[in-house]
Amino acid sequence: MKHFTGILPLLLTLAVVVGCASDFQSTGLGSSAASDSSADQSFHEMIDRTNQQTALDAANAAAQQQFLEGMAAAQQTMNQHNDEFFQNAPH
Repeated sequence: MKHFTGILPLLLTLAVVVGCASDFQSTGLGSSAASDSSADQSFHEMIDRTNQQTALDAANAAAQQQFLEGMAAAQQTMNQHNDEFFQNAPH
């Protein structure tokens, strides 16, 4: 459970980013006449790409955090094993 508390804020951030991106996309910008222009369409495509990249970056950060926590747990287990071994070793 300890490992999940570290990743929880990242997952919540990802959910907020994706939620805000979909709200922004669904509400649109400007009047309907302006949304027909190619410049406006290009702007929306750029925003969509930016939102997708942001969501991907957040997911990658969450995965990296989880990986690092797993590596730290493995290192801690190895350290505990070594401590026990050297405590029980004949002197």
